[in-house]
Amino acid sequence: MIPVAEALDRVLALIDPMPVETVPLARACGRVLARPVAARRSQPPFAASAMDGYAVRHADAAPGARLRVVGEAAAGRRFAGEVGAGEAVRIFTGAPMPDGADCVLIQEDAEREGEFVIPTEAPAPGAHVRPAGGDFEAGRQLAA
Repeated sequence: MIPVAEALDRVLALIDPMPVETVPLARACGRVLARPVAARRSQPPFAASAMDGYAVRHADAAPGARLRVVGEAAAGRRFAGEVGAGEAVRIFTGAPMPDGADCVLIQEDAEREGEFVIPTEAPAPGAHVRPAGGDFEAGRQLAA
């Protein structure tokens, strides 16, 4: 009888590894990774709104304040300007947070009056914002 370590060495010496194949993700089920997979970019790649509402500065968003709506940010489209004091940007889920804004006043906690929005509830600092890289950051190992 031979030691277990020697038996393993003999068996492993007889194995020819399969060549590495690159396959589409849809055909990868049931296969084994040849090497770890790392994220090529952060997800989300930018701070993004998690809710529909208004991108505002927390310091300005007290209940009853009148914030002038200066633009709009749709999903995947950044507002070109900056949110200043007393301003808000209409924002939709998935849209990049505009410069100057640090939270989202959800539409359920706001009343719109023409070009102004009035908070009925104050959002917490950072409320309803998905931080850049919040799911994973570039370079992070996702699978092994």
